[in-house]
Amino acid sequence: MNLKRIKYFIDLVECRNFTETAKKNFVSQTTISQQIASLENEFNIQLIDRKQIPIEPTKRDGCFMQRPSCSGSNIII
Repeated sequence: MNLKRIKYFIDLVECRNFTETAKKNFVSQTTISQQIASLENEFNIQLIDRKQIPIEPTKRDGCFMQRPSCSGSNIII
């Protein structure tokens, strides 16, 4: 497991937008998308509902993470 992927996921849930998450992390939007997809593949679960705008975590990601607070301290792994 790559901790950077988890950070991107937390930031994505907070920002609810791939572009804003990429800006926050000084990487491309493609990088964020690829890293989230890798995380989803690693755990064999869809974490983000990409059809919603703004994006939403799926209901199944509750086993992975609670919605973060501003501090991002609610990680459950």
